[in-house]
Amino acid sequence: MLAFAAAIVLWPVVGGADEPQGAPPHIAAVRAFLVAWGHERWDDLRDVAADAVTVTLADKVFSMEPASRKSEVAVRLPFRGLSTVRDGAQVRSVTVDDLALRIGEQEMRGPATVTLQDEAGHFRVIGVSVSGAH
Repeated sequence: MLAFAAAIVLWPVVGGADEPQGAPPHIAAVRAFLVAWGHERWDDLRDVAADAVTVTLADKVFSMEPASRKSEVAVRLPFRGLSTVRDGAQVRSVTVDDLALRIGEQEMRGPATVTLQDEAGHFRVIGVSVSGAH
């Protein structure tokens, strides 16, 4: 009887834990950016990217201009592992465990950092940096 009473009392707590929760806005913005970039959905990129995004690959710097539908670099899907980088309580960037970029015929894969600008809670990507690409 006691177990039955405990199950009834705990049911809302356990049930709530299983419900999917939305990603934090900065993670959602980076995911939307990478997916839109990977599928070349330029209109979708405008909502989550700055007018000009700097893409750094090792010692080379490239540009991406979503409004002009121009990019010197393409992202290859899928990507893996998004994690927040904070400075105190402020979100600075999101790391990506594994991201592939293509420049012409050359493809490189490695960990990346996506730098964000917070505009009153609306996050925009301003830079992508890939280090240790192979």
